Amino acid sequence: MESAAVNVLRTGNIANGKSVNELEESFSRLIGQKNFVAVNDLTSSLIISLHLAGVRPGDQVAISAFNCLQSTSAIARLSAIPIWIDIEPTSMTMCIEDLKSKLSKDIKAVVLYHIAGYPSDSEEIYSICHSFQIPLIEDCNNSLGAKLNGKPVGVIGDYSVYSFYPTRQINGIEGGILSTPNLEKANYAKQLRRFGIDPQSFRDKRGEINPNSDITEIGWSATLNNLHAAVACSQLSTLSRRQERTRVIAKRLADSLSISTKLHPVKPIDNSIPAYWGFLILSSKRDDLLLHLKKHGINSSCLHHRNDLYSGFGKSLSYLPGTEIAISEMLALPCGWWMTDIQIEKLLIIIDDFDKIKH
Repeated sequence: MESAAVNVLRTGNIANGKSVNELEESFSRLIGQKNFVAVNDLTSSLIISLHLAGVRPGDQVAISAFNCLQSTSAIARLSAIPIWIDIEPTSMTMCIEDLKSKLSKDIKAVVLYHIAGYPSDSEEIYSICHSFQIPLIEDCNNSLGAKLNGKPVGVIGDYSVYSFYPTRQINGIEGGILSTPNLEKANYAKQLRRFGIDPQSFRDKRGEINPNSDITEIGWSATLNNLHAAVACSQLSTLSRRQERTRVIAKRLADSLSISTKLHPVKPIDNSIPAYWGFLILSSKRDDLLLHLKKHGINSSCLHHRNDLYSGFGKSLSYLPGTEIAISEMLALPCGWWMTDIQIEKLLIIIDDFDKIKH
């Protein structure tokens, strides 16, 4: 990672270079999906995907309220209206019944967030969306490596997006990437990520701006620079090994915590393999457990806040009982590949001590 960054800095090709194309091609091989377009962050990847899906100001977009602002803010940036969908707290997946009850001709896209790398049933949700002729965008923010029915998450939807934020499976310092099986839309996404410029005609033979190259739709400043792309590429060779270590740790946590009296692990849906960005548990004593863990130096997190409560979205409180359970009971425990066996044992001992405390 360090050498990749230094090599780019020494060439001086910080903004543009071969690493962006290399990253797009590597992701195509990794996911088994064509047409990847690298951008500057996850939010930009969602803005462009929503725009390509036909979302315009005033249109509605269905999305989970238990979510990251990296994702939901894209809807606001397009002046669209979020329709908040509930989740199933026992699996931390989108509630399909709530989605079906809220779909209408006014909804122009559905964004499916695979929470903390736990796959939702994207195949069923895709089928439902397409029965309404609504595009599905899979938000794979932190779910790189997760699988459903033997396939990587992100290959089902009309669009998929991934993040290269420093805490994600691939750390690009910052960055994101989108994909779509539609080559024409992918090529247009490459124009939109750089102001709407057509890279084939924008410069003339002298290398100067071509006055005859029209920009029919103004896009965004959302290109991924060569430095960040190189840093991201440098981690691809170790991704599989790191993901396997993460799953080994997650299994150990699941086996050990299954006998706990004060918490229980979130259960992945059938035929799914989570990426385990965090190991999710539910506990009616969540807040006490959180304080207990942090007191002993264990970084754990409640993960998200209800986005429907933010006034920037109109603060229209929805009836989302599953989301409310997640807000009050869900906790993400660390299970990353970097954890040592000693750290894992310490985590389990601290949780066992909590189990023995009378509340």
